[in-house]
Amino acid sequence: MVGDFEQKRVALSTGVDLDVVDMGPRDAPALVFLHGFPESHRTWRHQLPHFADRFRCIAPDQRGYRGSSKPQGADSYTPDKLISDVFALADALGVERFTVVGHD
Repeated sequence: MVGDFEQKRVALSTGVDLDVVDMGPRDAPALVFLHGFPESHRTWRHQLPHFADRFRCIAPDQRGYRGSSKPQGADSYTPDKLISDVFALADALGVERFTVVGHD
């Protein structure tokens, strides 16, 4: 399947909510796909179905993108906050270990 994916809203301990694609076996090794600017989870529309048979594929719309929370002020988008979102997302989804796949 290439195209639209079902997303769920995930509330993070960092105070933002992210729209997230979460597909593949829950007990498989996790891959977290992080899009660049100015993109979304759809950046990974070809890769997600390719890997979802053997990995848990997690692709959020990061803070400030699409339907995810859009906090005000540039200080809401510093690297430490973006990194905190990734770890908070893993915690919220019960993922202890993951590999990041990203670009920008």
